[in-house]
Amino acid sequence: MPPEEQKPKHAEGYRPDVTKACERALVTLMGAFATLASTVRLVGGLAPRYITPEAPPHIPAHAGTSDVDVVFNLQVIAEGSGYAKLAHQLKSKGFERHVDNGVPHSWRWKIVVEDIVVFVEFLRDANGLEPGTVVSVDGEKLSALAIRYSEITHDWYIKRQVTAELVGGGVATVEVPVADAAAFVILKALSLNQRHEHKDAADLIHVLQYAGSVAHIANMFVEKINSGRHAEALDAGLSALRQNFCHADLGVAMKLIGPVQYAQFHVAQEDDPDEFEKRRRDAVSLVTAILQAIDARRTPKEPAIA
Repeated sequence: MPPEEQKPKHAEGYRPDVTKACERALVTLMGAFATLASTVRLVGGLAPRYITPEAPPHIPAHAGTSDVDVVFNLQVIAEGSGYAKLAHQLKSKGFERHVDNGVPHSWRWKIVVEDIVVFVEFLRDANGLEPGTVVSVDGEKLSALAIRYSEITHDWYIKRQVTAELVGGGVATVEVPVADAAAFVILKALSLNQRHEHKDAADLIHVLQYAGSVAHIANMFVEKINSGRHAEALDAGLSALRQNFCHADLGVAMKLIGPVQYAQFHVAQEDDPDEFEKRRRDAVSLVTAILQAIDARRTPKEPAIA
């Protein structure tokens, strides 16, 4: 893949100026959506910036990101309510379709923010489609990539006021609907399970560590479970967490994908083996404690998470 598309595997590869560029792209993007802004949801690597906002010394800054991911609303797409003009609005704000090996991608766009290329990816729920299917939203001009269970973000989200300089000039404050902590963890756990990316593991642990206490996180998930909504997504996401972070034998657990890739994102094992082991152990302990608390709080009729 071209150099501009490569995502860093380690924390030092993420720069604050790139994350700020992504925030500027986000605020500019919300302006392009205009009246449709309330129908999309921010997910992916920029979301922790707003789910767990920096608050020293208790909450450190999130590592950051190099792109912006948003989920379209299926109902709005089905009704044809406004997305048909979105490609034109995106272009008018400075966005353009990304071209890979001469082929334009209508679900992946980009914008240049002071010499920094920020990619924007448009997603939608798979809804019976094979994940990874590209579905047209506005003819051939705009499309969205099908992601399993992303529809949960339309029910489970928070609103954040974000202020940034628009790419075209001028400062604006917009309201951004962001996947809430539970929805974010579910989708990230599934992503980690599928593509084994260091950043997915790091994002997961960051949100689980700083979105609240173990009891708070567990109660949040149990409320979702008891609501009866999106049960399949909850079971899949929590099962992926258990599969990639937990085992009855701590030695085995610390060798799983989750803790290993979380540690690798933050420190090289050969540079600081003690810190590397500590981060693996901390990740296992945190996820195990949360899952045990969820299981303990579930109503008796609910089976434990497999």
